[in-house]
Amino acid sequence: MQLFAQTFRGRHLMNQKHKTAKCILLIILLFLMVVSLFGCTTKNLPTQKTDYDVIVIGAGMGGLSAAAHLALKGQKVLVLEKHDRVGGSTSNFKRGEFTFDTALHEMAGGGPGKLDRGLFQLLKATGVDKKVELYEVPDFYRAVFPGVDITLPPNWEGFKSELKKKWPEEAAGIDKLHTLCAALFGDLMELKDLFRYGAVRGTLTKMMVPLRQNTFYTWKDRTVKDLMDLCFKNEDLKAVVSQLWVYYGAPVEKQSALIFMAATESYLSDGAWHVKGTSQALAEGYATRIREMGGTVKTHTLVTKIILENGVATGVRTATGQKYTARYIVANTDPYQLAYNLIGKDNMTEAYIKKLESMRPGNSLFGVYLGLNVDLKARGFRDTEIFFNTYRDSTKNYEAMMTGDFGKGAVSITVYSNLNDPIYAPKGKSVVKLDAYSDISVWPKDRAAYLKLKEQKMDELIALASNVIPELKDPKNIIVKEGYTPKTIQNYTLNKGGVVYGFEITPDQWEKMPNTTPIANVFITSNWTQAWHGVGSCQLNGWRAARLILDKEDIE
Repeated sequence: MQLFAQTFRGRHLMNQKHKTAKCILLIILLFLMVVSLFGCTTKNLPTQKTDYDVIVIGAGMGGLSAAAHLALKGQKVLVLEKHDRVGGSTSNFKRGEFTFDTALHEMAGGGPGKLDRGLFQLLKATGVDKKVELYEVPDFYRAVFPGVDITLPPNWEGFKSELKKKWPEEAAGIDKLHTLCAALFGDLMELKDLFRYGAVRGTLTKMMVPLRQNTFYTWKDRTVKDLMDLCFKNEDLKAVVSQLWVYYGAPVEKQSALIFMAATESYLSDGAWHVKGTSQALAEGYATRIREMGGTVKTHTLVTKIILENGVATGVRTATGQKYTARYIVANTDPYQLAYNLIGKDNMTEAYIKKLESMRPGNSLFGVYLGLNVDLKARGFRDTEIFFNTYRDSTKNYEAMMTGDFGKGAVSITVYSNLNDPIYAPKGKSVVKLDAYSDISVWPKDRAAYLKLKEQKMDELIALASNVIPELKDPKNIIVKEGYTPKTIQNYTLNKGGVVYGFEITPDQWEKMPNTTPIANVFITSNWTQAWHGVGSCQLNGWRAARLILDKEDIE
């Protein structure tokens, strides 16, 4: 009897615990529902008649993409750009008989005839795909390390085949890399609309991630080094496969595995693409479509302030005093410009400013544009994207570059004239661009000292690249030599420190900043926001900002 009583009391206590747990869960769910219905409500949008539905500040890839997707859905859009042309860093310039692409190396996922997902879907949706000619680059990249020199094709079959030829004992790991990257990309595609969900649906979706998107969940807190160590034993192979860390920011020991895995899958399954007529043609294609769909694009127009009334954005003011009104604002800027200059720190929430100031910006770049009077392809140099690495260790290369030791470190060598687009150089001549990481603190404020150091460092970088292309050693082969530094980028983009990749993408920062802001009708789209960075990702960020506005308007 006593045993029965104890058993009954035990079961009764267990039932009470279950009931208590259910009650707690019910309370949490009810709280989340209340938050979703009331806690996230915002002040009303401007009720007076406005000049436009949406004003987009900045005509970089993020701003142009946002404007195109909004115009596609019937929104009256105004794009304001401070420069004489659209595109931001996606642009070109001419020096004599040479044309230089300012930034684009290879765009992931942008062309037709592949898996038709991600970026190319967005280009098709807006009709921009009809305004540009995209072509695949002939090779993914050539990696040169001490004792290693290998060129890899831009597709998984060729990529894996070349690696297995050189490291046959690592075949299983090479296949494993492919499997993991594909699975991770699949998980991200399943979560691509998470940013649109309300509190309840978003919370429940995140709760299910460990079960439904396990590859993403497993790798969200890991680095590229963790991935290389899992898949491979050979250190040279690890260095070759992780070579594109230089596209994404931090060295492999610190870099988030997520961006590396997603980008690798996109490049090798969706293709590595370039734009006929330079990347400026892509920007112009967007601007043309925006105008065709009823939008307005104004250049030579610098926005200096977002106008707020009762905590709601009602329009913008330009450097010339012109005022434009709108129901929504999209800022294609870095978040520092947005928070401190355009809106004002006092108008932002303490939580937003605290998060912004806790984030670590990534690196800037230093580089040299070269117009050569020699035909590199005729001399046997058929590569388009080459990486020369002084060290096998990415951290040593990174530290050399970031401290201004450009005679060492790594250099990206892009031979644009090998892309079979005649726009770059006349017959018998070549266009080459050299890029390395840099930090703005390396460069003096004094103008004379800055120019002197810039010339010295340009020669250092050219000397480093000449380890791969000896023709660069002879000054007589160089017709045009023009350099840029973080100061150049800061002046052109207004990005803090001339940073090009936004926040450093490490496991603790891979989420970057959201496309939303504390001002309910102001959104941000740039390299600093959640779809990461690069020409392709900026276009995805633009779509995200547009989608959030369309959701508010109940437009599918």
